[in-house]
Amino acid sequence: MDHNVGSSNDENSDVRHLKKAKMSEEKLSDEKTMASPTRETLSSDSKLIDKQVREEKLPLDDEQQPKEQNDVVDTYDYLPQDYTLTNMDLCAQILIETSSKDDLLVKIDEISVKQHQLLCLLDQGKWLDDDMISAYICCIRDQVHLQNMDNAKIYFQNPFITGLFKRDGNIGVHEDSTFITEIVRKYLEHEMIFLPINIKDNHWYLAVLNARKSEIQVLDSLCWKFNRADLTIMLQGLQYHLDILESQQNLIKHVWKDLHVTKWKVREKLQEPIQKDSSSCGLFLLKFMEYWTGDTLSHPITQESINLFRYKLAGILSCWKSNTAPLLTNLQENLDNKSNPDDVIILESANVEKNSKAMCPLSIENKYYSLMSILSKMGIRELVGGLCDYIKSINCPQTLEQNFSQNFGL
Repeated sequence: MDHNVGSSNDENSDVRHLKKAKMSEEKLSDEKTMASPTRETLSSDSKLIDKQVREEKLPLDDEQQPKEQNDVVDTYDYLPQDYTLTNMDLCAQILIETSSKDDLLVKIDEISVKQHQLLCLLDQGKWLDDDMISAYICCIRDQVHLQNMDNAKIYFQNPFITGLFKRDGNIGVHEDSTFITEIVRKYLEHEMIFLPINIKDNHWYLAVLNARKSEIQVLDSLCWKFNRADLTIMLQGLQYHLDILESQQNLIKHVWKDLHVTKWKVREKLQEPIQKDSSSCGLFLLKFMEYWTGDTLSHPITQESINLFRYKLAGILSCWKSNTAPLLTNLQENLDNKSNPDDVIILESANVEKNSKAMCPLSIENKYYSLMSILSKMGIRELVGGLCDYIKSINCPQTLEQNFSQNFGL
């Protein structure tokens, strides 16, 4: 990705293969006969499946699978620009839909997001809240570090701190604001500071402190140029902390030409609205933070792409490499250890209370249709390969004889 932090990589350098999920370490000892200790106990009817697989030359393991096949993945370690939903994204949606409202599904750095907050990603009429935005900002920071970009150029701030700037701008600096002053000290080591601003729980936009140009750059998907009171108050709160730093004798050497940000010129960088609905401003904000170079957007942003990004974001946050939410950690351990071959069962919440009621029929129905959505997007090779992996995982000959012969009418 041609990220806005001074990298010389091509725009498509960020498009890399996702990590392969841990596959079964079992290898077939004889590719011609595809024999295994388990299959030696199969009846002639069950062996018919094995024979058909050989005749179709369908891949059963990682070595045989053609390279052009889609890799099986379990985490994101980069920010994808292709918003096509993968099986992993669809599984993340199932997890969100079937978890309890207070289940912790995302924990990246110190940002925690619960199930009820993630539901907005499955409904185009819902807004993103502060925690959702902060979580993706953590992903942006991770990507900057991953690509060895110039970390000194951009500082990505989260909405919590910009909210404290607005507080200080309204009523002055608090006694407990020393830690904020120390954060502002770090700003002086960077050329651009990205500040997400919320207008009274009504609209998100991005303000960029461009120290090199000594100007405030505003990126607003709705181009609400008439209402920048929140920006003015936020800048006043920030100025209080800059004044404190300027008065200190041990002020570090910095790259800013002017510390008086309240006197900087405010420049609107978008002249026409690009947001067509009333609920996706937070998504536009995230893409502004990801693509703004200080002069232009490195990638085009449209309402259509934002609509796709909303659903993709559910998978990105849930499956981000550094997500340490207990529920997701347990899920990943189950996937890695293959402790249960039934992938639908392991997607259920691990935090269900002991005395909780059984799932209502509607929830089961939702899970069924979500699973069918995943299966409908899989090719015949993936389906048969997965079926064969499932068969190999069953160590009970009686189960193979009874269940599979009955289910397949053999």
